[in-house]
Amino acid sequence: MPTVKQSAPGPDRESHPEAIGRHEMRIMNSRGRELLLKYWDFPVFASALSRCGLTLEGKSLLDAGCGSGYSLGLIWERFRPAALAAFDVVPSQVEAARKRNTPATVFVADITSLELPPESFDAAFVCGVLHHCREWRKGLAEMARVLKRGGVLLIEEPGVAHLKFERMLTGKSPSLDAGFSFEALAAEMHRSGLGILVQRPLYFGLFRSYLCVKGAGAAQDHYAFRRPVRAMNSGELGSGQEVPA
Repeated sequence: MPTVKQSAPGPDRESHPEAIGRHEMRIMNSRGRELLLKYWDFPVFASALSRCGLTLEGKSLLDAGCGSGYSLGLIWERFRPAALAAFDVVPSQVEAARKRNTPATVFVADITSLELPPESFDAAFVCGVLHHCREWRKGLAEMARVLKRGGVLLIEEPGVAHLKFERMLTGKSPSLDAGFSFEALAAEMHRSGLGILVQRPLYFGLFRSYLCVKGAGAAQDHYAFRRPVRAMNSGELGSGQEVPA
């Protein structure tokens, strides 16, 4: 586990919670969100890992934007890591996560500027975080930087259609208009050296889940793969609503 330095939150984050969105905070900390994480989002991640012949057991894992820490328990129980670290930009969320007493190192940090050494983790989770960031490209690049070569990145994010739909329903724009298209996200993954092995539409196509490998197609076989891996081409990417295996 790398040495972790506490980062100061940006001036518009903790002092101005609307930078994330009060309604977004309520959603992220709601029981409904917890049920989706437990019965949908993380089973989808597990299904993608199984499809690629991957195991994260005994590895060092990072949860980016862990919120109040509910996801940490899911990661610990489902994937059985040797070491688990997590961060959130909001100090009150980090404090709530620590109170859950999951065996994890939890700290305050901004995904766009992580004070972590390169190639620190075997795998990382980014579940609904990047669309909150105006500089989401920097956030994705930082996640790629802290992954070991051949490391696994599991991402779930909404597309611009969801953000427009939410604005229509609530009258508020989540995440400071920081959204992106799935095409832009996939292109940025490629630029960051992340090969997409699996991608699944979720929630009627409003969200998408990805399994990426740093250097896929160029690196040696990953420590956890039971067979050689390669990035998928556009003709192989799934379409339509898919359920967890």
